[in-house]
Amino acid sequence: MLFYTPMKRLIILTLLSGSLYAAENTNTVSAVSTNAIKTKAAKREGDLVTLVATNDFGVQFALTEDEKMFGDWDKPGIPHFTPVSVAKRGVPICTVVIFAGAGLRSNGKADVTFDVVIRKPDGSVYGQDKDMVGAQDRIDPSPRALHLARDFMGVRIEPKDPAGTYTVEVVVKDNVKKLELHLKRSFMVEK
Repeated sequence: MLFYTPMKRLIILTLLSGSLYAAENTNTVSAVSTNAIKTKAAKREGDLVTLVATNDFGVQFALTEDEKMFGDWDKPGIPHFTPVSVAKRGVPICTVVIFAGAGLRSNGKADVTFDVVIRKPDGSVYGQDKDMVGAQDRIDPSPRALHLARDFMGVRIEPKDPAGTYTVEVVVKDNVKKLELHLKRSFMVEK
């Protein structure tokens, strides 16, 4: 079963030092921003978080069962969530899209959107949504300011769904800078 949940507001988290990266500690990820993102394309796929950056626009993408983290994003301190790579049947998995360095229009507003496609083990589409909102408001455009996408998509694997590896493809678009960043994660569903 596929579900889509819009966030009601975008919360800005500005941290003090370095470049956008994911720090892991006992399978918990902290979204941390340090220096301006200068890399043309950087990927970190050996773990449970994917990071892509170009032209000072960076995106971090993960999957989590922790829906609570979306509500906790605006609390003081560094937000933490536990990424997942194995889905439990009946337990929702949600996309986590965090970005930094978005461009601003002349009215001072960002325009970041993203598309999500979830594929079954056979490659067929399990669910998808287009033009989900990352941010369409005034934000801090600095590569040091992290923004949690306003919308997220979730999936709940039902007993009748096939076992195997599901993939989640995300295309995050900075419509001001005219950039598209492609990220992919996968998760396993056991029998």
